[in-house]
Amino acid sequence: MANPIVTSLPNYVEEHRLPLIAKSVLGAKTSKMCSLETGVKGPTALNLMDADPVFQNGDDCGWSASGTTTLSQRIITPQLIKVNMNFCEKKLLKTWANYEVKIAAGDKTVPFEEDFTDQIVKRVQEKLEKLVWIGDGSKTNEFDGFLTILNNSASTAVIKNYTNGTPAYTAIKDVYLAIPERALKDDTTIFVGTGLFRTFIQELVAGNMYHYNPNDKDGEYMLPGTNTKVVAVDGLIGADDNAEIIFAGRLSNMFYGTDMQGDEEQFDMWYSKDNQEERLAIQFIAGVQVAWPDEIVIGNIAKA
Repeated sequence: MANPIVTSLPNYVEEHRLPLIAKSVLGAKTSKMCSLETGVKGPTALNLMDADPVFQNGDDCGWSASGTTTLSQRIITPQLIKVNMNFCEKKLLKTWANYEVKIAAGDKTVPFEEDFTDQIVKRVQEKLEKLVWIGDGSKTNEFDGFLTILNNSASTAVIKNYTNGTPAYTAIKDVYLAIPERALKDDTTIFVGTGLFRTFIQELVAGNMYHYNPNDKDGEYMLPGTNTKVVAVDGLIGADDNAEIIFAGRLSNMFYGTDMQGDEEQFDMWYSKDNQEERLAIQFIAGVQVAWPDEIVIGNIAKA
């Protein structure tokens, strides 16, 4: 007689495999906001173009070419990441969860299957959110995050440093004023960690600058006097041991690359007869890049 777990697991996972992997890979807050670049299977170029036409006096005849068109590239260098986990339902028999364990012949219930996969998806999202900001491509299981890419000697990003004790509102406003005018668009966004965001909001309250708006979302607030949002993201919590980070840029300038078009992605759960246990395998490709680094402003408020 077939083990009932064999028949129950694939029914759930195969039906929902694609939504589960998409939810895992694209579900982190920052990645959902960035410009999405799909079909990324390895180092992938963002092909960029800039033009500088020159106005000339048109009163006279003749031809005098002037002006430039510049083609350049920025490379998304992604990482193929995998998660392998195993799960033995028999280990639950002596725990509070034993009532969910049903191993009798003919029973097709898998303990906590949906809860189990939902929790894994959430944890993948949390870890991916961190990598988007502070990933280190020198490690075999990470890709370079936005801060890693832009905090180096070759970067042309604008860096602003603030002393310990600088009010969050003061620093955020200064970062906003440092955004190049050409980069100040409708999608320009200022990202901060959730702790700094709470401090920012309370400073507005204390300064009588807070006005309740029912359209404000939790973790997002329009910087007073501007049309630029300040957005709290978990990926910037503890991103730097020495400073609180403020990151400003256009969402259309921030790229999140993944495949989502081939067989590289998987979210599979199955019962292994050889090992007498359920197994979970997740695999995906991800990476980030900025098209125009000189349009990004990074603020650092020293912690001490």
